[in-house]
Amino acid sequence: MMPLQSAAIPYRYDADGELEILLVTSRKKRRWVLPKGHVRPGMGAHSSAAKEAFEEGGVIGRTEIDPIANYVRKKRNACDEEAYCVTVHPMAVSTEAPVWPEMRQRERRWDTISDALFLVEQRGMRKAIEAFDRAFSPVCAQSAGRR
Repeated sequence: MMPLQSAAIPYRYDADGELEILLVTSRKKRRWVLPKGHVRPGMGAHSSAAKEAFEEGGVIGRTEIDPIANYVRKKRNACDEEAYCVTVHPMAVSTEAPVWPEMRQRERRWDTISDALFLVEQRGMRKAIEAFDRAFSPVCAQSAGRR
């Protein structure tokens, strides 16, 4: 069985009703990514995603139990390649902490879906953001021309 990781898509709507998601930088390569990490034994994937969102991005909110997407992530080590199954969980952000555990190791930024898709390089993560966009973008706001 493949090791399990979970990611959060922390989101909010700005004052104009525009959907934004939170991205953080990866520690080593400084790429823009979703908060993500290993699911600890005895912890649900959605709870793990919420924990990662706080540790990596300093956000707190309600995380969906059911994933919006899944993808396989391959990670190269010095001697081999490991594959992880990643579940991706939407998180409605209620609080953005001024101080958080990994604030000195990562940057965070809020972006529109289109900007996030431009910044995120990992294919599986991009597909998860696209699935999130289909499910969460306010269709009424789009048709009213507020986007």
